[in-house]
Amino acid sequence: MNPLKKITVLFVLLLTLFSFVKKEINSADIKPNLEEINVINILSKQKYECRPSSKYMFYVEANLVKKVRGANNINAKIFFLDKVSGIKNLLASENIQINKFKGAIAIQQNTSEKVFQTFVLKNGDKIIGDSENAPYSFKELISFESIYNSYVYATNNLLEMKRSI
Repeated sequence: MNPLKKITVLFVLLLTLFSFVKKEINSADIKPNLEEINVINILSKQKYECRPSSKYMFYVEANLVKKVRGANNINAKIFFLDKVSGIKNLLASENIQINKFKGAIAIQQNTSEKVFQTFVLKNGDKIIGDSENAPYSFKELISFESIYNSYVYATNNLLEMKRSI
């Protein structure tokens, strides 16, 4: 056979062989299970380590719920992101009231019959009630420095404020 024909036949054979090889990994097999992962243990380990983990990441998303006189009501959600699979899970969610200026008296409007106990964060923001059921408590997770810093960063971006961490 002609060398050009040999190369062409070899190329066609290799092309057909590699076109049926499965190379992708199914992300459903890698999905992290929150019952198996101890989030509090991971966060306490991060407290004493100098570098963040390459497997997991915690971050906060904030959305504006309502503007009231002297304050903004936001919904803050804490997420757990598995960096390997790219899957995120909701850990906690709370409604928070942020005063626009120091000493402002915000009007708190609860439309439901539940009376929420307010919990005040380090920077003066008030947790006024939860918005959905989540596996962890927002008050417990916000006590960790990495999540608190992410919360301040997310609320600063949302409300265009310059509060320090």
